[in-house]
Amino acid sequence: MKKIVLIIIITSAWISVQAQGEARIGIKAGLTSATLFGPDLHQLSSGGNPTPLNSFHVGIFVNSKLTRNFWLKSELLMIQKNSSLPINDKWGQKYTSSFKSDYIELHPFSPTLHVKGFQLLAGPYVSMLFNASFLQKDSLGNSTTAIFGNSILNSRYRQKIDAGFVLGAEYELKCGISLGVRYTHGFVPVIEDAAAVPHAGLPELPQQKIYNQVLSFSIGYVFGKKKKDDTKTDPLLYPHQK
Repeated sequence: MKKIVLIIIITSAWISVQAQGEARIGIKAGLTSATLFGPDLHQLSSGGNPTPLNSFHVGIFVNSKLTRNFWLKSELLMIQKNSSLPINDKWGQKYTSSFKSDYIELHPFSPTLHVKGFQLLAGPYVSMLFNASFLQKDSLGNSTTAIFGNSILNSRYRQKIDAGFVLGAEYELKCGISLGVRYTHGFVPVIEDAAAVPHAGLPELPQQKIYNQVLSFSIGYVFGKKKKDDTKTDPLLYPHQK
């Protein structure tokens, strides 16, 4: 929780600094389609590739203008990354498990190209896991739920921090409403295998290389849209203008 508060404070400070120049603050929300990838995915999803579960995200963003066509976008999101894993049980039967994750995600700065309402962006992201579960239900109907770890576990727990890069595109209407799509690609394994030893006397297991991969669709609204050429209608500056 302390880390979440720290992230929020740092982000708020970032927003305050950016807002000193020409900046626009907005809100956004939408759907998230998350899955997992990596060479060791078969160890977690033994029955095939995972499929997305219904998820959502909500957050705030700041567009900071540097030049006419070059901006910086900063975002702070609460985002769900949920997927369904097909798994083969010990009897050879297939069942599905729900792999759920809730993150606070920060996109500190994404260089953004603006052209007549269209926006193309790319940049880094870092996120912190604040809630997670892994619901396992075998073909006989037996179910267990594992949370993301505690002080007793020294391996096979959920990694608390994720980081990677984001690619995206948006279109912003003149009224301030925007439609966007994002792709995020994680670089940090979702499960930590530190000190993972299968049996006493054997060497530690290698780190599982399984990562987050997310496609999200959102609708947003930008506050404080400026009217064009406001100064040209000022009667004090342009007394001859009707």
